[in-house]
Amino acid sequence: MRHMLPLVERHTSIRETIQRIEQSPFTTAFVVSEQGIYLGGVSMSDLRRLLVSGAKAEDEIGAYPVKHTFRLTAKASQSRPEIEALLADLRLHAVTYVPLLSSIGEVQDIFSITDLEGNAATSSAVQSAAETSRRVLVVGGAGYLGSVLVRLLLKRGYRVRVLDSFIYGRKSLDEVISNPHLEVIEGDLRNIHVCVSSLEGVDAVVLLAAIVGDPASKARPTETLETNVLATQALASAAKLQHISRFLYASTCSVYGVGGDLLDENSKLNPVSLYARSKIASEEIIRKMGDAYFAPTILRMGTLYGFSPRMRFDLVVNTMSMKSFLEGRIQVFGGSQWRPLLGVEDAAEVYVRCLETDLKSVGNQVFNVGSDAQNYQIDEVADRISKSLGGIPITRDNVSLDARDYRVSFAKIADTVGFAPAQTVEGSASTIVGALHSSIIKDPRHRIYYNHYFDATEE
Repeated sequence: MRHMLPLVERHTSIRETIQRIEQSPFTTAFVVSEQGIYLGGVSMSDLRRLLVSGAKAEDEIGAYPVKHTFRLTAKASQSRPEIEALLADLRLHAVTYVPLLSSIGEVQDIFSITDLEGNAATSSAVQSAAETSRRVLVVGGAGYLGSVLVRLLLKRGYRVRVLDSFIYGRKSLDEVISNPHLEVIEGDLRNIHVCVSSLEGVDAVVLLAAIVGDPASKARPTETLETNVLATQALASAAKLQHISRFLYASTCSVYGVGGDLLDENSKLNPVSLYARSKIASEEIIRKMGDAYFAPTILRMGTLYGFSPRMRFDLVVNTMSMKSFLEGRIQVFGGSQWRPLLGVEDAAEVYVRCLETDLKSVGNQVFNVGSDAQNYQIDEVADRISKSLGGIPITRDNVSLDARDYRVSFAKIADTVGFAPAQTVEGSASTIVGALHSSIIKDPRHRIYYNHYFDATEE
């Protein structure tokens, strides 16, 4: 067949039907009788609405009316007027696939709208995107990582819904705001109505929104608990109730705090800040919700770096790069402490791979996200940036107020999704300084580039 949409018998349970769809690249299944006769099509969102409205997960799919019964016969497939009429109906009801039936009603082949339109030259990449067409909710999609991830998802053919309170401005999405596959909702995750309604019709959730970083959490401890713990719990609970199985949660390697050994996902957690403690609390809450169907993925990211449409200059690589531009030198505090670093574009790639990897491999799992090769001491980070920028002087102060000092193993994420970093500290430093020279960023001292100011006033 052209497209291997799941075929499920009418006696299959709603839960199993959802699981079958989830394990495919599609959002729709075709329901058939015990004899293989086509009964109609049903989408993932249709099934979730059934469950939310009171149907039981164990109920047979055939106990409820199918959403649509569009079909194509051999005779109709030879008639352009009949195909055009069918295409009009498919577009009107947002149906992407239709079965070609035999004379007795068995599914012989499956056609997409693209097939019926006769675009044989359509590239495999576009076709793959049409098949995926899943809607992903990115909570915090206007943020430092979120604005990079949204662009990557759109490029890969996903439909994206962003929920963001825009506490750091709106410009980060200006470049893609007119994309027809992007929907933007302005709202606070702590608002229960916004939280629940944002899940309507989505196939996966990526939760990035948080009070991020030690200084920001210290500045607003109450908001940190509300957002990082309570609102996170509410969203995860709502996703589970709506039978959204893929839930990616952004955590941090800061949960390890201080450690002398190479730390893996089973190592003891040793938080030294409210931010890290809030992330641990949410990890525990989300992991306890996990089961055979709701299968969250927790991603403990290294310290991010690199250029983003919502730029930050309160991250070590970005700060050093900015200081080299403004002051002609790099200031190092301490220097011997270890940090695992992770490029922001590389981080976005990991999230997409986790959305596309079999749920059995990434569901109900915790992953450190980064690479063993980018475990650096702060002194080495400064040296690398200095050399990449032509020998910028380095000023060292042995005193550091940041107690974090840890190295992390990233073998698990590399083995599971095949991740290897593409970004480098040196390349990112050059990109950031280039953006400053070209005035893409006019004043890197502006408060909007620092999380702890909570200032949405844009340049």
